[in-house]
Amino acid sequence: MIISPFYQIAENSILFAVDGVNYITNTEENTISIAEGVNIPAEFSNLVEALKVFKFKGNDITWYHGISTMTYSVSEGSFYLGNSKIIAESFVNHVLAAGVIRYQDRKTAELFTEAAKGIESLITLDFVFNAAGNGNRINLMVMDENVYIAHLNETTRLFNLTKATSANSALEFVSEKTGVDATEFLSHLLEGEAAERVVVINNIKELSEMVSFLKDQRGLLADADRSIEEINAADALIEGEITRIEKEIETAKSAL
Repeated sequence: MIISPFYQIAENSILFAVDGVNYITNTEENTISIAEGVNIPAEFSNLVEALKVFKFKGNDITWYHGISTMTYSVSEGSFYLGNSKIIAESFVNHVLAAGVIRYQDRKTAELFTEAAKGIESLITLDFVFNAAGNGNRINLMVMDENVYIAHLNETTRLFNLTKATSANSALEFVSEKTGVDATEFLSHLLEGEAAERVVVINNIKELSEMVSFLKDQRGLLADADRSIEEINAADALIEGEITRIEKEIETAKSAL
């Protein structure tokens, strides 16, 4: 899951960040470019930095500092030190006065409050797929039918952003450079054999979910009275279905 601030800086321009790089997407043209020569709002930069320092999960932002845990509850709009709500007007002054942090940590504490203020500007970037391997780090970004490849060679530190000629070529590039399969992410844009592979993958996923469901049902019978004939028959039936579907999954996998 990739999280970023999402800031509108012009009528059709949205600013976001992935792996320390700022990008602009044009929502009218469905394009993505590196944000060069753009005045980056301080609030945006603060949130990008906060994502590196603090843990964002659900409705909470958490700061682990030594033995202390400080939390901001988004749903309550309140700061906590451990399990105790901070009722003081200033979070920063409170943790300083309590000796939880030292003066040199004040900037981090202020960043924590800035993160709390801007939390509503953070979104999950479901249009971005990250792949890493073989000394390469790639972020695929999809806007409508356009696929962009942000590629970092971790050895040479060379970075470039390019627009893929097609989803299929992007799929091949990611596989070649990292060994990661991006089929599922690009599934709605793939053509030919790659699209047929998506059908098989989705079938495997559905069959696997069915196996998980049947195993859960069998688990419910584990403590049942085995002297009851119907219980044994139901268990045997479920076990047989699990075996049958697992063989079907293996057959499907061999076709990939």
